[in-house]
Amino acid sequence: MQLSLDQQEFRDLVRRFFAEHISSEYLRIRIAAKQRSDAGLLLTMKQLGLEEGFGGDGAPFSVVELALLASESGRALMPEPIAERLLCEALLARLMPPGERAEYRSKLAGGIAAIAAQECCNLSYDATHNTVSGSITWAFGGEGASRALVFLPVDGVLRAALFDLSSPRVVTKPITSLDLTTALSAFEFKQVDCYLCSAESSELLQNLLEVLKAAEIFGVCERVIEFTCEYVKTREQFGVPVGGFQAIQHKLADIYAATESLGAMVRFAAWSVERSPEQRQLTARVAISQAADLGPLVCEVAMQCHGGIGFTWEYDLHLFLRRAKTVQLAFPNNEARCDELLNLAARV
Repeated sequence: MQLSLDQQEFRDLVRRFFAEHISSEYLRIRIAAKQRSDAGLLLTMKQLGLEEGFGGDGAPFSVVELALLASESGRALMPEPIAERLLCEALLARLMPPGERAEYRSKLAGGIAAIAAQECCNLSYDATHNTVSGSITWAFGGEGASRALVFLPVDGVLRAALFDLSSPRVVTKPITSLDLTTALSAFEFKQVDCYLCSAESSELLQNLLEVLKAAEIFGVCERVIEFTCEYVKTREQFGVPVGGFQAIQHKLADIYAATESLGAMVRFAAWSVERSPEQRQLTARVAISQAADLGPLVCEVAMQCHGGIGFTWEYDLHLFLRRAKTVQLAFPNNEARCDELLNLAARV
């Protein structure tokens, strides 16, 4: 699937913005200061018009454009969960069935939402009182969020639930994560009133989140390959650039081909959400399954190509590996998820 000219221009605009505002020095300063959010950066993004694009029905971005934003966030190691917030605040409601759309928007009014992947949720639902109890190991976009979107089994079906984080029955704890460029939060709660999304909307949310995080990993892989190729052109061994050795060329060619394949899968999965709903669940699951394994692999191969410097704290490569491993932990290719993928493929 090819991007349109408008989508390419949007991607290039976001890439230039991130390149200007999110440098390696900026990330290092935030890590050293343990700064979990930057109001100035968020305000600048708002002035650029990114949030307004999702904010109303006048000119909403498509799922493909949201995936492009997520991909560029991965390339730049964007420390603010802007894509997740836009997913919760506007895009999901726009794609929901009309009968549920108004109620969801009323429940979400007044605040952004944190999202916890299914693997991070240990929850139970009380149908009698319409409450949810349990814990969330960690959630994306938790910093400054007033709502949480979580996943839990209800009568054998995975459902998404929305609840208020300001409730006195919710305990929020900022946590130190493997990904030093992302602020994650843990939650514990008991019998908190919640809004239970329909099975259809719950599936949609799960698929959107999978596409979003797969796109982010694609951006990570793309950027890691770029600066690795530049490095092997200048690093010399035995008086010649190491990029001239076939062993290095083959390693880079393999991860480049795999990354391009992931990019095509991510774009098709994003397109399927709006244009081919019958394929949405399978394509989203394939995309995140492919990304979960490829992200860490690309970073590890890049470290080998960099030699000793690739393993140092001062070099940024480990920051990309940390981002990739964090997404892999949220969407692991364990036996249960692989069985689900096989079952989805069997239905086609």
